[in-house]
Amino acid sequence: MNIQQGIRLQQAIVLLVLTAVLALAGCGSDSSTAPAPAATANFAVISDPHLYDAATLGGTESAEFQAYLAGDRKMLVESIEILSSAITDLKTKSLDFVIISGDLTKDGELINHQLMASKLAELKASGKKVYVIPGNHDIYNPHAVSYKTSPTKPVTYISPNDFKQIYADYGYKDALYTDPNSLSYIAEPVKGLWLFALDSCQYDTNIADNYPKTAGAFKPATLTWIIDRLKEAKQQGKTVIGTMHHGILEHYTGQTALFPEYVINDHASLSKTLADNGLNVIFTGHFHANDVTRKDFTSSVLHDIETGSTVSAPSPYRTVQFDISNKKLTVSTLKVTGIPSHPADFVAYSQQYMRDGLTALTPYQLAQAFGLTYAQVSALIQAGAIPLDLIVNGFMAHYAGDETPDATTQQTYLAMMQSSDPLTLQLGQSLYGIWTDLQPMDNAVTITMNSTK
Repeated sequence: MNIQQGIRLQQAIVLLVLTAVLALAGCGSDSSTAPAPAATANFAVISDPHLYDAATLGGTESAEFQAYLAGDRKMLVESIEILSSAITDLKTKSLDFVIISGDLTKDGELINHQLMASKLAELKASGKKVYVIPGNHDIYNPHAVSYKTSPTKPVTYISPNDFKQIYADYGYKDALYTDPNSLSYIAEPVKGLWLFALDSCQYDTNIADNYPKTAGAFKPATLTWIIDRLKEAKQQGKTVIGTMHHGILEHYTGQTALFPEYVINDHASLSKTLADNGLNVIFTGHFHANDVTRKDFTSSVLHDIETGSTVSAPSPYRTVQFDISNKKLTVSTLKVTGIPSHPADFVAYSQQYMRDGLTALTPYQLAQAFGLTYAQVSALIQAGAIPLDLIVNGFMAHYAGDETPDATTQQTYLAMMQSSDPLTLQLGQSLYGIWTDLQPMDNAVTITMNSTK
């Protein structure tokens, strides 16, 4: 052995001794020095922003675009201004993270996804983590078109892999786990809190069918993955919350009869399964209503906290103060009240926009729901047999949350529920469901997880 080899051997022996001493002293990977779980977390929720770049893809000058808006209730032209207003507000708040619960874009256009990523970068630059999931509009959407020409021309839509790449900095890159069969993932926004970001959308056959699926479902393999990860979270003592696009509980009695595509398939058994396995609070979107509902399964309790869309009046978004140590979430609602194009009259403008849209759409929805023609429904409205204003007011109240019908409204639908005419009876029951706010409160509420009280 030469001198240099001897020196290296001595250095190696010293290193081994130091390593052993440090290990005995409790350094290195000893769990006693690991950061303690967070006691609190503050976060925000935005849902269904449906971002649309009208300057690039066409807007008010397009007859086709106006026809699209006539069949919808979204303020797409104002979507960038509305989202920017919410982001500007959230940037000033002390938040650990922000959840965006799907339908990020009008119809999954690549250019709109890229625009959304740039807007989320503003939140991230202000020190907030951001977590997104897709909605039914966002992936493989054949309705991705430009209105700059007539007829419209297709524009690039995105795939699931594109979604993961575009939003790598908003959940996917830092995920603890990702589901190989969907865009679901699990993140740990603060120590000890696992966020289950769940992909409930069915987009695989959209292009082949030339239609984007509105309904939601979990693939069997994805559901198995979710349950396995929930069991792991319980074993590790993690606190769990979730987000998904589709509702997992009915938000008014009869919702699955009138609008089955807005509550996830097999919701009755699925909601119990997830709650029994420890997922007791889920932040959802999709129906554009600001509503909270709960289900007591005796074995567990589930809260579905739906956040309304920023492009549908009253343009809400939420903040949540989470007392993790005591398992309490204090949920508050904020609303966009002004944008550059409507600095003083946005509230009135958005309400009228919603009312006009619902007044036009409701006859078509009633015809579909009750197996009638549009002409038959229109005639019944004209004859006063269908109280169109009452229905429109009911949906507007549901979108706003904390529905409170006046005495005349109550008397009207209660009388309809006593009718011997099947259609009048069904309408009365539907109005009762829409106007009757399921517990708890919607806009400001404190929720205790894993409690039946």
